[in-house]
Amino acid sequence: MANLIETIKKISQGANEASAPCDLLFGVVTSISPLEITVEQKLKLTQEFLILTKNVKDYTVEVSVDWETDNKTLNANHSHSKSGNITVSSKATVSPNPDSIQVSISNEVTDNTQIDAKSINLTHNHEITGKKKITIHNGLKRNDTVILIQKKGRTRICCN
Repeated sequence: MANLIETIKKISQGANEASAPCDLLFGVVTSISPLEITVEQKLKLTQEFLILTKNVKDYTVEVSVDWETDNKTLNANHSHSKSGNITVSSKATVSPNPDSIQVSISNEVTDNTQIDAKSINLTHNHEITGKKKITIHNGLKRNDTVILIQKKGRTRICCN
């Protein structure tokens, strides 16, 4: 009779486990290197007890892109200035000057330099197309809260 009762208990326990084949646990990341997750302030799980999904890891994936960067404008407008004085001095000597002719020299200097401002348009953008690799940064950080799924009868836990 005791044997029958034990058998019924095992069947009942098996049916109960079959209806709930896993446990959900909540943990907090207490260390990144080495990875350590603390569950209920008493159980410390390390990397060898965990199966990490992409949801909690950095990973690289190839994607198809058809992007165009925003316009970038470089302000290259500029102007130049000129300053300074212009001085002209002249001397004339007539030789021989037998009649003592007076020589007069007149100089006129005109400065009419003009420098205009220059406007230069350096606006451009870039197209990015094709298959490109990008990195998704999902890695766990200290103090992150995680949901752990423990399959009944297993020591490994999946971290999402």
